[in-house]
Amino acid sequence: MNKSTEEIVSMFLGLVIVVVAVGLIFTYFQRRRGVVSVPGISQTAVKTPETEGPAATEGTVYTVKKGDNLWKIAQANYGSGYNWVDISKANKLANPGILAVGQNLILPKVEVKVATATIAKVNQTKIDIGNYKVVRGDCLWKIAVRAYGDGYQWVQIWKNNKTKLRDPNKLEIGMELVLPKLQ
Repeated sequence: MNKSTEEIVSMFLGLVIVVVAVGLIFTYFQRRRGVVSVPGISQTAVKTPETEGPAATEGTVYTVKKGDNLWKIAQANYGSGYNWVDISKANKLANPGILAVGQNLILPKVEVKVATATIAKVNQTKIDIGNYKVVRGDCLWKIAVRAYGDGYQWVQIWKNNKTKLRDPNKLEIGMELVLPKLQ
């Protein structure tokens, strides 16, 4: 009699595990359906339209298609994905990451935005190629920008100083780095 009780409990627990596993798999695939990536926003869900978009008052009107996101729309209509912010503001979107298929969006008349990078005002002086002593606030990116005008050259500095610098994120104040000449 004791053995049959254990068998019933084991069968019940096995059934619970199977039901939970099936539920998790179902939920995973339901959430993955219609999801697209948007630069600057982690995920965008494509939903069916619930209400019509705003009435066009300026610019042109764009109707959202499946797979659209503000970045793609801005890229296609302005030549720059960075104008997604203008589209969001013109349409007063509460959550710019969620667009409904069939939703009408106003595309405002704005200038095309381009990405720009600025260097912090601290330590903007140019660094000469050769030996360099690390100061407070330095990182390989900042040093590369000041030495070469290109932050991506930090890799060359790191490769040239691997014997002193095991981790490129851990510079020590006063450390001597050798800045190589680029070819």
